[in-house]
Amino acid sequence: DNSGVVFMALVGKPKDREGWDGVNREVQEAFETARKSFSFKPEQEDHRRGSFPAFAVGISFGGGQVVRNNFAWHQSRRQNQKVIGELLSNRGVCRLAGFSDASMRLLAPRMHAYYQETLQALEEDDPTLRRNFQNSAFACATFNLGPQVVTVEHADSFNLPAGWCAIHAIGEFDPTRGGHLLLWDLKLMIEFPPGALILIPSALLRHSNTTIGPNETRYSFTQYSAGGLFRWVECGFQTLMSFEKGGGRLDCDGRGKWALGTAMFSTCSELRGRAHRKAATH
Repeated sequence: DNSGVVFMALVGKPKDREGWDGVNREVQEAFETARKSFSFKPEQEDHRRGSFPAFAVGISFGGGQVVRNNFAWHQSRRQNQKVIGELLSNRGVCRLAGFSDASMRLLAPRMHAYYQETLQALEEDDPTLRRNFQNSAFACATFNLGPQVVTVEHADSFNLPAGWCAIHAIGEFDPTRGGHLLLWDLKLMIEFPPGALILIPSALLRHSNTTIGPNETRYSFTQYSAGGLFRWVECGFQTLMSFEKGGGRLDCDGRGKWALGTAMFSTCSELRGRAHRKAATH
């Protein structure tokens, strides 16, 4: 922004473009197989983000849930659990997850530490919880299985407000003609090619994407953490209501919490300083 705070990042792809194009193809094939094998509920095919099949998996909280849980694992029939397991163990999907994690760790290390410490605390408190990926600090993921994922304008209000959502575009489409990311509050339309990664505060920014050609394919893979998970840990692994009934009080109010959240973003000067120090050691 105009004060130099890096509140979102157009990460793109790793330098290994040829190898990463192979990852895009591998994930695309895995998503196609999953879509044909998964037994979707009606609300998983037509929902507030658009009309395309999708499901979420991971550790979540909020939206009427009383406790955090392994979303999708415990709510799915055996065949669906098999599909979920195959996606989570897919080499290409794991590379996407790791690249998202590494990008957040590089560009917003304070935010990454907060995510990682919270996820570790949840696992230590409840060993039955299953993290999606060992190489990722994000607690939850959504597989948008296409074959033409076009999201409508929305914000992900349950995600950590000042936290990042990692969005990977997957498929075979011309990014100069379609599949653009629309950030409505910023009045921006951004080319979003297959295999590319963008990190945005999806709870704050209304976003969607444009249509693609009739013979093209587009899928997406997102990672995020629900804001309720962080509050659960901060309240001693209980709801805020239970915490306050027991006489507990949080260290800061909403305004103070917002200030702490936005302080997790890096500044341009911090990123330049890290780059200069890294260059000086080589």
